[in-house]
Amino acid sequence: MNGMNIQQTYDRIADVLWDTQVAQWSFWIPVQLLNFQFVPVRHQLNVVLLTSVVWTALLSAWYPPEEKEDDDKVEEKKE
Repeated sequence: MNGMNIQQTYDRIADVLWDTQVAQWSFWIPVQLLNFQFVPVRHQLNVVLLTSVVWTALLSAWYPPEEKEDDDKVEEKKE
């Protein structure tokens, strides 16, 4: 939950869930169609594993963790 309360977590999921699901379908369906069509069975798992690393990197780039302000920074702003 990245330090968020229940409402913040719900809001974040509501904001990104559908877009992430559509992106997942757009990414994985073509990858798997190509994988099953052109890659020999003995290499299909390797293709999925490698593609999973790319997918995780894309998700990390699209949805980076939200930065929280440090207490020191908040106090500096008050002064």
